[in-house]
Parts: sequence; structure tokens; C-alpha cells
Amino acid sequence: MDIEIKKAIDYLNYNIALEHSAIIQYLFHAYTIGEEGIENELEEIAREEMRHLRMFAHMVVDLGGIPAIDKRAAVYLEAPNVTDLIQFDIEAEQMAIEEYGKQLKDIPDKRVQRVLERAIKDETSHLHIFQDLKEKVKENIAENGENYVLDENKLKIVHLLNQYLQKQYEKILESLYQSFVMRHKNPHLSDEIEQRAIDKMKHFGWVAEEISEYGAKPDMSMPPVNKIQDEEKIVEYHIEDQKEFPKEIESIASQVEDKDLKWILERIAKREIHYRDLEEFLKKPDVSEKEISQVISALTVGSLFKKKD
Repeated sequence: MDIEIKKAIDYLNYNIALEHSAIIQYLFHAYTIGEEGIENELEEIAREEMRHLRMFAHMVVDLGGIPAIDKRAAVYLEAPNVTDLIQFDIEAEQMAIEEYGKQLKDIPDKRVQRVLERAIKDETSHLHIFQDLKEKVKENIAENGENYVLDENKLKIVHLLNQYLQKQYEKILESLYQSFVMRHKNPHLSDEIEQRAIDKMKHFGWVAEEISEYGAKPDMSMPPVNKIQDEEKIVEYHIEDQKEFPKEIESIASQVEDKDLKWILERIAKREIHYRDLEEFLKKPDVSEKEISQVISALTVGSLFKKKD
């Protein structure tokens, strides 16, 4: 492999790890802060970081590399108060802007430069948003006192929810990896798997928010990632997932008394099995563009908090 291409792939994989950590950090802060205005801002920024991760991963594949979806940089999830939490996010954006700026000068490939330029513009906007949020939080605390308390109380159902959350996180990363490596080999399969990952991101967000509302902390530690590249095994993986995952979430729902939480879990179980049979779909010799469009939708994480859309 050309040395310049390898250098670009190494940079891009490092960027994937940075974006991955930013997504987890911002979402954890959104789930635990508990103030709607801040939640919405953090959620929107996390969605843009997800798009950056996708752009970097696609560029790695286009250059002939393997995206490092199983790597994550340092994340800062807790602090004495909300002001300090947002300061962590400010520093993450400053670090990304500096890093991507250095890479822009060191990588001659125009395609990679365009991706970096887009990311830098977005991160610069994020930095301004976080700086404004920090000032608003300071003003709010000055007026009302520190009222953002991260409750440490544990409820027995939280353990089950966090077990599910970890499995969902693992499935999201594995699905994204499969989607990226199938980008050129089988675009239809790649897009379908990406759509599954997007729905799982929503489910992840719903459950994480419920855990926070129960007064506990979502377990967002990095799970192991099984990196499958064989097309047939990928299809088998998702067929098995569609059979087993709804059963697991239904089992948790059966142990829950809270009606709202039970409704959310049962809805997730139903959404996990709504996809058509992947094996049948992919083996059809005459799949039409109309059929494909019915299955595949454009990348959009959607709201991670709104459960009734």
C-alpha cells in the first residue's frame, strides 16, 4: 500500500475513535443532565458526530482500509457539576479542531481534505454552541442554585436495562462495521444493515434515558466487537439477531411493573422484528429500485429521546 494512503487511513481511523468517544460522551451528558434545552442541543451535536464517524469510515473503505469501529478514545462522563461537564465537551471540540487542522496540512489527498474541512466547520460550530451552553448554565445556577443532581440510587431493574444497553451498543458497533465493509461489495446489504443500526441507536437512546430517569447511570462502557466480513455470515448474524433479540427484551419487559417503561420495551421488541427477511430479499435476482427504496432510507439518527414518533 502506498505510504501516503496508509498514513491517511491511520489518521482517519484515529478520527473514528475520536468521533466515537464524542458521541458517547455527549449522549451520556444528555441523558444524565436532565434539562430539556441542554438535552436537545447535545443530542443534535451527537447526531452530527455520528455523521462524521460515517464519513471517516466510508473514506477508510474507499482507500482500501478497514474502519476501526472497535476503538474509542478517552471519554469524560462525570464531573462535580454540569458546568464542568460542558467544559469537558468544549475541550473535546477544541482538540478535534486542532487535530483535524493538523491532518489537513499533512494529507495531500483532496477527497480526505474535503471530509476534514467539513468536520472542522461542524466542530467549530459545536464549540460555539457548547460555550454558549456553559454561560447559560452558569446563569441558571446563579438564579436557581445547583439543581442538576446525578442520582446514585439503584433500582433492581436498572441492572437488566444496563445489560440490554450493553448488548445494544455491541450490536450497533457490529452492524456499523458490517455496513462499512459491505459498502462496495454489496451496497444493498450495506444500506439495510445501516438502517438496522440506526433503529438500534434509537432503542439505545430510549433505554439509556429511562435508566437515567430511574436515578441511575447508563452503562456506556466499551463492549467487545465481533468484526464479521463474510457476506453470508453477516446475513446469518442478522437473521439470528431478529429471532433472539426481541425475546430478550420481552423477557425484561415481563419483569417490569412500570407501565410506561413496559410500553417502551414492548415497542422495541416489535421494532426489532419489523424488517423483511434479509436472506430472501438479498437473494432475489430481480430486486427493483422501488423495492430497495421501500427497505432503505437515508442516514438520519432521528430523535434519540422522542419515543412516540
